[in-house]
Amino acid sequence: MKRLIIAGVALLAFTPVAVHGECKCHKPERDDSTRWGGNQAIVLTPDEHFRELRGIVEVFEKELVEVFDKPEYLVSDKPWSEKPKQNRLRVCVTSADGKFCFKKLPDGVYEVRVSRDQGWNVTHVYVVVDHQAGMNELHVGLHIGT
Repeated sequence: MKRLIIAGVALLAFTPVAVHGECKCHKPERDDSTRWGGNQAIVLTPDEHFRELRGIVEVFEKELVEVFDKPEYLVSDKPWSEKPKQNRLRVCVTSADGKFCFKKLPDGVYEVRVSRDQGWNVTHVYVVVDHQAGMNELHVGLHIGT
């Protein structure tokens, strides 16, 4: 797995993990969008490809998990100010167990963005969905900003 950390240093847990049971995504509040906070943007690019986007966000409940198209800016040398206009394709708010899932996404590359609220760093994960891949789920840990 490649890790890029923008504007600082932070520890971040990211490992494949088995997610058993029902996905418990909740609909976000109206107009809920990325909850910018903390002082870092943490970017992860796992080496694995995933059959579907489902997993667990550790730390607390009610994290906002979003899926966007056009994630190439995350791994580009260009400044983020040149980020393309993205479309939010899916969104959920995790429950107490931190589970999320986005079923029936077509094969492709996506940005999974995880955010909580003020004081917490936003985590961006560049993922590849490939229905023939071996990994089922991903595991994202959030850490407080420094």
